[in-house]
This record gives sequence, structure tokens and C-alpha cells, in this order.
Amino acid sequence: MRRLPPVHELPPGYREVYHLVLLEPGKILLVNLLALLPLGAALLLMAGWWALVVRARGLFPGPAVPWWLGLLLALLIVLPLHEWLHGQAIRWAGHRPRYGLLLSKGALYATADNALFPRDAYLVIALAPLVGITLLGMGLVVALPDSIGYYVALAVVFNAGSAIGDLWMAAVVLRYPRSALVRDEADSLRVYTRA
Repeated sequence: MRRLPPVHELPPGYREVYHLVLLEPGKILLVNLLALLPLGAALLLMAGWWALVVRARGLFPGPAVPWWLGLLLALLIVLPLHEWLHGQAIRWAGHRPRYGLLLSKGALYATADNALFPRDAYLVIALAPLVGITLLGMGLVVALPDSIGYYVALAVVFNAGSAIGDLWMAAVVLRYPRSALVRDEADSLRVYTRA
């Protein structure tokens, strides 16, 4: 994919039309409840995928992995990987990613300071971890022993649930024309359109 030229300044004629603060106190409970939707969808996807894989290649037992270690590693790997994929998409969009942690909100993030993204580029940035980790996880379930693949599948499910903010922001951005610009602000976004 060709790297995009960076946009830092709002072009003439653009104005802010929407500001979404996703992790404000009134929305945190709703965000967490809505996370059950992609989590459930990913659970069904990975269970179905697992059944297809086992049917096609048979059981592939591997070394015993203590449940607590598998779960801990799945979480410790998938959370930074999720943000790293956002960062790689930000880099593709021509900006330098900055990573951080909002301790008060319990959220990791990847953003780019003072960056404006064309709507479609922002959609790539928002959805890159969900799509990338799901596809990677599906491939690893095929290649790895079942005892490890199980935790990979759990990581995919966990990632899908944690991608609810990305899905929400993508849904908001899709309401605007392709010419819209989006500024990501770690836990919020601003949408600009031509006046």
C-alpha cells in the first residue's frame, strides 16, 4: 500500500462538525456493555473456525500450557499488538504515531499529534487491529498446536471486545463524506467537513 502524504493543517473552508469523547464518564458503562457484541461475534467466529480447522487437520495436541499463563500471555501480547497495529496504520497515513496509557480510564492508545486523516484513511487506522489480529489469529490457530491455539483464539476474542471504541468511531466517521478529515485525540475524535 502506498504511503499517504501527511496533513497537519485544516484546509480552508473546513469546520468542525462533530466531537466524540468516547471514554467520558457517562459513556464508559455503555461502551463496556456494547463490547459484548463484537466479543460475542468473535467468539462465534473463532469457535466455528476452530471446528473447521479440527475437522480439516484433526487434533494437534501440544505441550500443556497452564491456563493462567496462557491467559496472561494472550492479554500481554494482544493489547500492545493492537496499539502497534494502529501505529503502523498511522505511519502508513504519513504521520508519526505516539503511544500512551490513560491510567484513569484504563486504556492504551496510539495517536498522532496534530494529525488530520482523510476519512477513509482513518477507517483503515481504526479497523487495522481488529482485522489484522483476527486474520493473524485464524492463521495461527491452523499452524499451532491446539494447546497454544486455544489461547490465540481467546486473544482474538478479547481483542474484538476491546475494539468496541474503534468500531464506534468508525461508525461515526462513516456518516460523513469521503472528503471529511478526522483528528484523533487518543480518547476522542473530531470530524471536519467543508462548510
